[in-house]
Amino acid sequence: MNINVEANKFLFELKVGEGYNDVIVTKRTKKRIHLSNGFIVHITKLENGLLYLDSKLNNKKHPIINQILRDIEGWLVYKKLTENYGFI
Repeated sequence: MNINVEANKFLFELKVGEGYNDVIVTKRTKKRIHLSNGFIVHITKLENGLLYLDSKLNNKKHPIINQILRDIEGWLVYKKLTENYGFI
């Protein structure tokens, strides 16, 4: 599976109290994921049924979703390396 797809899926499936690195989900609704770093990820359903993740900061559109997903990708790679190979 593509690491970007894994990162999107990981973020989408996070529940309150779960997270990555030092970022935790503080609140979650059907349409929003509130992160402890102040960012809000919006979940939008497209006409064809696909889900789209977008980010906002202080109720303004902010393209930080790409950075959030890159952070999760790095965290997932680190996690896999430490679990599979015992790296610290």
